[in-house]
Amino acid sequence: MAADRMDRKEFLSLLGLGAAAMTCSYFLAGCTPNSSNLITAPPTNVDFTLNLTDPANAALKNNGGYIYQNGIIVARTINGDYVAVSQTCTHQGGTVYYDKAGNEFHCPVHGSNFATNGSVINGPAASPLMKYSTSLSGTSLRVYS
Repeated sequence: MAADRMDRKEFLSLLGLGAAAMTCSYFLAGCTPNSSNLITAPPTNVDFTLNLTDPANAALKNNGGYIYQNGIIVARTINGDYVAVSQTCTHQGGTVYYDKAGNEFHCPVHGSNFATNGSVINGPAASPLMKYSTSLSGTSLRVYS
């Protein structure tokens, strides 16, 4: 019967290994890339107006400036046009920014680039960003789907 018993040292060692394994699996799960079903869907039924005189929207006064609003990135291109696309990269959900030098949207997570109309320039993203319409009237910029 004594041969079937586990001594205290062996028990504590196995208990510690089990706890360490569970802790590691928990933390490693947080390091895995998002699966496509975890990416935030692009906003739908969009219709909002930005006051371009509002200090919160000051970046849009200059070519190359951009802001984020309601899950959308609104940018003023190097040509002075206003464009709006979904701000979430379609590859793994990173937040894109407007790259003035390339006149494109860039995802810093894995390097995907998108044209100002949302189409993929290079991957790993395979799907375009959702594009929204813009309309300027005086100092009001309407963004809508």
